[in-house]
Amino acid sequence: MKDLIKLLSQHRDLALATVNDQGSPKVRIFQILQLTEQDLYFATAKNKEVYLQLKENPKVEMVSWHDKISIRVAGTAFFDVSDKIQVEIFGEGQSLEEIYQSVDNPNLVFFRVKMEWAELYDLNSNPPHREFFDGADAKSDL
Repeated sequence: MKDLIKLLSQHRDLALATVNDQGSPKVRIFQILQLTEQDLYFATAKNKEVYLQLKENPKVEMVSWHDKISIRVAGTAFFDVSDKIQVEIFGEGQSLEEIYQSVDNPNLVFFRVKMEWAELYDLNSNPPHREFFDGADAKSDL
């Protein structure tokens, strides 16, 4: 799990998929703003479709790709980020300040995705290395 967290901390941009009200997938790029061994933290605006989709159906899947390494993560989104963590995240992210001006902006909302499972797929070796993570447990496929 530590390898997974290390890679995610180095490559914070990922595609996040939600489902719209017609049941169609919607994908957009998000940046991980903070992470722990269980949670990935993000921010968005309350007037965006992604916010409404996450409120309606909090199940998500994400994928990151860099240097022939793919990381897929599935989980559930929660809008219960503490004020302390919101202030930490806002203070670290220049783009948030440029867009929202203040952590108290009523349109700004923080959420976390609790990781339920993840897959690391490394094409740098032959055969490729695949590792699955379920909670804090990891097992190698190869």
